[in-house]
Amino acid sequence: MNRFGGFVTREVRLAEAVLWVSGAVFTIAFHAGIAAWLLRSDLVVAAADAPPTAVMIELAETPQAAMTEMNEPTPALRSVEENVAQLEQKQEETPKDPPKDPPPEPTVEPEPVEQVVREKPPHLEKVEVSLPAARPKMAKRTQKPKPRKEHAATEAQAAIRAQAQAQQSSRTAAAQTASGASSLSPASWQSLLMGHLERHKRYPSGAQSRGEGGVAYVRFSIDERGNVLSASLARSAGSAELDREVIALVHRASPVPAPPAGARRSITAPVRFSTR
Repeated sequence: MNRFGGFVTREVRLAEAVLWVSGAVFTIAFHAGIAAWLLRSDLVVAAADAPPTAVMIELAETPQAAMTEMNEPTPALRSVEENVAQLEQKQEETPKDPPKDPPPEPTVEPEPVEQVVREKPPHLEKVEVSLPAARPKMAKRTQKPKPRKEHAATEAQAAIRAQAQAQQSSRTAAAQTASGASSLSPASWQSLLMGHLERHKRYPSGAQSRGEGGVAYVRFSIDERGNVLSASLARSAGSAELDREVIALVHRASPVPAPPAGARRSITAPVRFSTR
């Protein structure tokens, strides 16, 4: 509240006090007049036609008139109002101070955390407990492996027997062929001879992997029982490996079917090697 407001409030309070005082004076005067009239009524002998005595009552000024007089500004009040106006104008002209930064918040240090110390478990004494004795395990029967030397010797003997049986069967076949060769014609014997050579032919793996093929001619001579006496290359197949194979073929196929009577014992036979 400014100073002007304070003066106005003080004037209002003074006006209220004047009203209260005026009302009190009016009430006291009214009661005093009634009391005086009652006292006089006993002493005065009024005439029959005489009018009653008039009572004079003075009334205080009305509150509205008092307020009108109080609202009129006095010279002192005018000077106060001028001072208040000058102060307000100075406050408007002076720049307002910039808002100050709020003070920094105090840093709260964390409370120290109590370290929990773990108690070591009490040392327990070792108690030896006797365990029941384990049952003895039954020894497994192990079969002794047969000696390898005996096995190798047995295989070698079996291979020798098989080879001997093969040679015996070849000789038997040659003997049977020789016995029946007299009844064969030279053309039939020649077909039988070529089939015998074809069964003993082998294709060299190196020449086959390289795709080498062709026809090689081998010349060989036999006796009356079909045993090969000699063999040579009559025409090359274009591959040294195939040429060697045809000569080995003739010796491997010996004895061949025995020739019939009157057949030539020097033969030139073609041997074909095909990659198909």
